[in-house]
Amino acid sequence: MKKSLIALAALAAVTAASAQSTVTLSGKLAFGYQSAQSATAGTLGTVNGLGVTDGDFVLTAVEDLGGGLKATMVMSTLSRGRDTTISGRDSSITLGGGFGSVMVGAIEAANGILGLAAAGAPVIGLDSRGAAQSDTSTGSTLSGISRAAVSTAANTDILMYTTPSISGFSFSAAIMDAPAAFGAQNTAASHDSMMLRASYAAGPLAAMVDMTQFDKNAMTAVSASTPDDRLRLSASYDLGVMKIGGGYEKLTSTAATNNVNKQTVIGASVPLGAFTLGAVFSNNKLQGGTSIKGTEVGVNYALSKRTGVRLATQTIKETGLAGSADRTQLRLMHTF
Repeated sequence: MKKSLIALAALAAVTAASAQSTVTLSGKLAFGYQSAQSATAGTLGTVNGLGVTDGDFVLTAVEDLGGGLKATMVMSTLSRGRDTTISGRDSSITLGGGFGSVMVGAIEAANGILGLAAAGAPVIGLDSRGAAQSDTSTGSTLSGISRAAVSTAANTDILMYTTPSISGFSFSAAIMDAPAAFGAQNTAASHDSMMLRASYAAGPLAAMVDMTQFDKNAMTAVSASTPDDRLRLSASYDLGVMKIGGGYEKLTSTAATNNVNKQTVIGASVPLGAFTLGAVFSNNKLQGGTSIKGTEVGVNYALSKRTGVRLATQTIKETGLAGSADRTQLRLMHTF
C-alpha cells in the first residue's frame, strides 16, 4: 500500500512538473504560380513560373515560473523545400505577469499600418515582402518602381515593455537597434530608434498609434528605413458582413531636401461562406517627388480551417512611368 502511494505521489509530481512547461510546433508551406511584369522595359520583362512562395516552422515554448510569472520563447526558421537555404527568422523571449510583459529578441518589424489597414484582405502584400520589387531568384530589379509601395519590413534587435490591457487599452515602449550591432551605437549608419505605442482592441474595433524617434547617424535622405521620426496610425472595424481598415504613416527627415513622406492605406474584406474577398489600396507620396499608388484584389477559398487556395493580383504605378508593375499569383497554402 505504501509503495503504491509513493508511486502515485511520484507520478503526480512528474505530471505537475511537465504541465508547467509546454513546447508546440507550428508553421506553414505554400506553393504557387505567379506572373510578374516590370513597369519599365527592362531585361527581365515578364517573369512567370512555379515555386514555393511561403515556408517556415515555429517552435514556441511556454514555462510557468510560478507566482503568476510566465516565460515564452519563440524561434522561427525559414524552410522552403528542396535546394533552398534554411535560415533563422524571428526569435524572442518574453517574461509576462501581472505587471505586463517584457520582450527581448531579434525580429522582423513588419509594416506598421498594413496589419490593421488591410482588414484581413486575401492579397499578396504591398510592402517589400509582397510587392513585385525584385526577382528573388536573381536579386535584380523587376518592377522598375523607385521604392516600395508602402514602407518595407526591417530586421531589428528589440527590447519592449507592454502594459497589461486595461479596458482594451495597452501601451508599449521599445528600443531597437540593427541586428548584431550589439549596442546603442551613435555612429553607425544602422541607427537606433525608440518607439512609444498605444493600442486598443475590444469587440469589433482595433486601433493603434505609435511614434518613433530615430538617431541622426549621418542620414541624408528620407526613406522607409532612414527617417528622423515616424508617426503611424491604423484601425480596423468588423461590421460582420465585411471588415474595413485604414492607415496613415508620416516619415520626416530634417537632413533631406524632400523631407516628408506620407503613406495611406485602406482595405476591406468580405466573407462569403468558404470564400473571402478583399481589396487594398495605397498611396505613397514623397514631398517634391513621385507618387506611388498600389492596388490589390484577391479571393481565398478555404478548403479547411488550415488549407486554402488564394488568387490575387496587384498593380503598382509610379508617376512619370508609362507602365505599371503587375503581379498575379495563384497559391495553395497549408498551415499547421
